[in-house]
Amino acid sequence: MTTLTIVSYEQDGRCEHCGRPLKHCIRLDDGRIVGATCFAKILTKPKTYFGKPYRLGPAEIVRYAQCAARYSEAGLAKLGLSTKHLTFEASTND
Repeated sequence: MTTLTIVSYEQDGRCEHCGRPLKHCIRLDDGRIVGATCFAKILTKPKTYFGKPYRLGPAEIVRYAQCAARYSEAGLAKLGLSTKHLTFEASTND
């Protein structure tokens, strides 16, 4: 199982997955910069909640990236987040 972890947030860049210009850039643990839409809908598998698949939306992915950029693990814990929330299973079709 390959995982992708959100490590930071940047503004004004280009998606390394599709090449689109971006306002909100998500930096991954492997060094790539991708857009929130590509990350949420293409690069990751859906999570499971009570046996049903769901995906976080791009706005939520941007919020997670901004929190990862601003706060340490202790700060993330105060927000109710952990590194588990920032780690996603990679899709196999990309």
